[in-house]
Amino acid sequence: MASTKYKLTKTFVDSTPLSSNKQVIYRDSELTGFALRVTNVKSYIAEKKLPDGTTCRVTIGQHGLWTVAQAREQAKAYLMMISKGENPNKLKKQHITTAKNHKEKNRLIPTVEEAYLLYKSRKKLANTTIIAYDMCVNDYFKDWKSKRLTDITQKMAQERFAVLTERSPSQANLALKFLRALFNFSIAHYLANNDEKIINTDNPASFISRKKALNKIKRRRTYVRSDQHRDWAYAVCTTTWAGQQYDNIHAYTNQDYLFLLVLTGFRRSEGETIEWSKIDLKYGTITITDTKNGEDLMLPMGKMLWHIMRERKKRAGDSKYVFPDKTGKSHISDRRSAREKIIATSGINFTFHDLRRTFSSVANSIAVGQYTIKHLLNHTFDDDDKDVTDGYVQIPFDELQKAMNMIEDVLIPSDIREIIYKREYIK
Repeated sequence: MASTKYKLTKTFVDSTPLSSNKQVIYRDSELTGFALRVTNVKSYIAEKKLPDGTTCRVTIGQHGLWTVAQAREQAKAYLMMISKGENPNKLKKQHITTAKNHKEKNRLIPTVEEAYLLYKSRKKLANTTIIAYDMCVNDYFKDWKSKRLTDITQKMAQERFAVLTERSPSQANLALKFLRALFNFSIAHYLANNDEKIINTDNPASFISRKKALNKIKRRRTYVRSDQHRDWAYAVCTTTWAGQQYDNIHAYTNQDYLFLLVLTGFRRSEGETIEWSKIDLKYGTITITDTKNGEDLMLPMGKMLWHIMRERKKRAGDSKYVFPDKTGKSHISDRRSAREKIIATSGINFTFHDLRRTFSSVANSIAVGQYTIKHLLNHTFDDDDKDVTDGYVQIPFDELQKAMNMIEDVLIPSDIREIIYKREYIK
């Protein structure tokens, strides 16, 4: 016997009593397969046999959230799907699973700060690089620290690049290069349980390389000229700083630090962090390990620098560092005030990196071979050119030592060296 059908209207549905004991189905007289299911709630359903003969019933939604007209239209769509052999219930489950997986992926996507912490732990970075990258995270992208990487768009990156360029073109370049590197690293290292990449968006900073949009920075070429060598060295060796002459550990710290940079070509941070364990006073060598290119560099010291280090060692006490800070627990940092005082005294303007250029310029002026200069500066052929011969040339130690003494003789005239050799320390 055919079941009774009803014209489903709002009035009918509202007047239908709830049934807490059993399920009651009221089938629509206008659309076959559309019905109202009543239990302790009222819900709309669509029901039809699949091509294989099995009955497929799919819930549309509760009355009140859905009107009769809305439910009837949705029922038509479901009934059409069923007639084609598509099971809406299976599709619903797939959508739920997809949404759940998407939500889980989003939960795993790191913030800028989280990604950077992993980046630092996995990458072998020089101290200077860490300082620069910390600045990127804590200053240039401070307001992005808690943002998930996939929330950063190319438009955001371009606008930030423009803002940073107004502050400093070179720092803007650094910031966007860092962001690009951080994003590429995160794409490769953040994976789901099935090893699927969880970051599928384009790198927002990729426009930097694709469009060659980096700011053009004019390379500095300044250095202490040959006619300025004596005045510069005299200002360094005769300038005193309050307190240094009374504290043996710190005596001549600024003077010796500046001489170290100009007589070795070390970078500022390399000179600041040098430890006694890296200095061999017996054979007169000095080694740095935390270099820009990641390769250790051992150099022979010139005679005067060797003398300076021997004198410092006599008064080093238990200090780990050649140039300890006031606490004795760490090393000096930020010697800008010392540099500025020498500039004021000598009238010669220079940066710490100018001293590195001064070292290499003197080496070149006295006909030290190009491979020797590259070794002294710890340059690889990737730093300069594509000279494959560089990998085969080995520089003898005595040739390096000879070069260091020749450079020292040019940079520090004999009368200035005498002042240094005769320096007195307060007992």
